Amino acid sequence: MLNFRKIVSLTMLLSFIVVVYSGVFLFIVPEGKVAYWVNWQLLGLSKTQYAEVHDVGVLLFLVSSVLHIYLNWNVILNYLKNKSRKIVLFTPNFIAALVITLIFTAGSLYKFPPFESFLNIATSMDKYWAQEYGTPPFGHAELSGLKDLCSKMNLDFEKAKKILEEKGITVKSKNETLLKISERAGMTPAEVYKIIKPVRIEGSEEVPTGLGKMTLEGVCKKYDIDIDKALDILKNQGFRVTHESPMKEISEQKGMLPMDIYKLIKQ
Repeated sequence: MLNFRKIVSLTMLLSFIVVVYSGVFLFIVPEGKVAYWVNWQLLGLSKTQYAEVHDVGVLLFLVSSVLHIYLNWNVILNYLKNKSRKIVLFTPNFIAALVITLIFTAGSLYKFPPFESFLNIATSMDKYWAQEYGTPPFGHAELSGLKDLCSKMNLDFEKAKKILEEKGITVKSKNETLLKISERAGMTPAEVYKIIKPVRIEGSEEVPTGLGKMTLEGVCKKYDIDIDKALDILKNQGFRVTHESPMKEISEQKGMLPMDIYKLIKQ
């Protein structure tokens, strides 16, 4: 015979396992732009699928936890009673639980040891995956139409289309995304891009990648751009910018890409 209390408790346990399982993998997976660029999968699931399983698992765990608290409310109240059996919020046990919670919360915000080391694992994993698979030329490049991608990266669209067709990879239209093209070819967006990358427009420079994680000053130093001139150009265009402004944050002010900012200040 079914027992509601037991069902709730077991559901909470099982959903907790799902949340932990999916959460661990989400912690170690490549960052989004890399995962989508190479169609990353682990144990048959993509990053998106792990995220969806995790989100639904959290919802189930939340609902079952609320029901579990409701069904065990009297027991929880007993935890807050003193020796006189009176309810006192700040009992030694409650204070200990509160302190532990505050330490972990503060650790995530201010990144003091050992939380800093733990959080740095995610950064190290991102760097590892980026070295292992490479990074896209810009965020969600796989969703760009082929002609738009070529335009951004100074590639010759007609030559790119021709070289793909020579390899048996069809391009249905200039606006077909790199993702659709790669899926039909049974390849990853990264593999398709590698094929067309050499057909740069004659006389044009190769557009640098990885700009989003750099500051304006860092980009100017690396690519020999006058920082004062760059600041003037951007401020005249209505950007709020300083030497230390991250390129990603600058570009997002106008719904642009970091490479668009690079091209703007490179003039």
